[in-house]
Amino acid sequence: MAIQFAHEDGRRLKVVVVGCGNHAYRSIFPCFDYLAAEIVAVCDLDRARAQKYAQHFGAGAAYGSLKEALTGAKADAVVLSVGPKQHPDLACEALAAGLHVWMEKPPSVDVAGIDRMIAARNKSGKQVVVGFKKAFMPVTRRIKEALAGGAFGQTRTISGRFPLGFPEDGPKVLAEAKYTNWLGNGVHPLSFFVHLAGRPEGITVHRSKHGGAFIVMNFPSGATGCLHDAAGHSQSGAMERYEIVCEKGHLVCENNVRLTIHRPGAPFDYTRGCDFTLGGDETAAIVYDVQHTLSTLYNKAIFIQGFVQELEHFVACGLENKPPEIGTLEEARAVMECYEAALLSEGKPVRLDDLKQLRK
Repeated sequence: MAIQFAHEDGRRLKVVVVGCGNHAYRSIFPCFDYLAAEIVAVCDLDRARAQKYAQHFGAGAAYGSLKEALTGAKADAVVLSVGPKQHPDLACEALAAGLHVWMEKPPSVDVAGIDRMIAARNKSGKQVVVGFKKAFMPVTRRIKEALAGGAFGQTRTISGRFPLGFPEDGPKVLAEAKYTNWLGNGVHPLSFFVHLAGRPEGITVHRSKHGGAFIVMNFPSGATGCLHDAAGHSQSGAMERYEIVCEKGHLVCENNVRLTIHRPGAPFDYTRGCDFTLGGDETAAIVYDVQHTLSTLYNKAIFIQGFVQELEHFVACGLENKPPEIGTLEEARAVMECYEAALLSEGKPVRLDDLKQLRK
């Protein structure tokens, strides 16, 4: 991606940012220093806070509701940094007004909310991007490219560990639209799995009595996925680890910053081999890591985690009015189907195609 700094000339997407919370302050507003976009207004239910944010981040105006902003600001797009219960209503309102929409994860509390937004998007002809940062991370892009090259053959298994707890009484959580960590952060690893392997056919959850869980996914390709909800995981250790095992090699992503690609073709002789380096440079493992010594862009958290990339993709789609390739509502729908199926599993397999019938 080519970065365009905020002070440089060029065509810019005019954006209204909705939501002036701590997350927006830390991770959303700073991205605009590197985007071909201009914040023309900010919006928050706390109008005084919206005014402070507008002044701090150089926005032209502050409003207390999206309705006011749509009337008062000349904008091309809306960036939603609110909650999943608000996303469908606000997104549909912005789309009806002819604006493109980006929204933070989780995109909704259920699949029905995604379906509403898909219908509104199709009617408006505008573009919608969901900020699934795990799909936009540099290491994820490199994994996707490596798998697409064909050298590794068919993907066999995808496993991941994420420090989550899985809620008790999943059907009740779903029926009452409760906000749990499984919704707030479970969509992160789920979006990683969906982006790399596609929509699963079925999900089975094995939950421990103490809150941790293993979420097993079966993909149409024949691959199997397993997400470890590692409740109780120490915050002092690496929070995440993903491993993709293929016919002819495997890839390991640790803590979102270190990617090791174990390439196919390395010789191995259990009986007589005496060289642990296993072949030459053409088959040796490739290791990517972040350089923390220099003041570069790629060692900033908003780049490592994919925040800038997801918003850059949205801005490009908005400027050209072209459909997104990553973070689509269809991808979001698959993620939310996984979320619902997991809550309904209770130790039994749930087919995603059966969700509508199970929710009745």
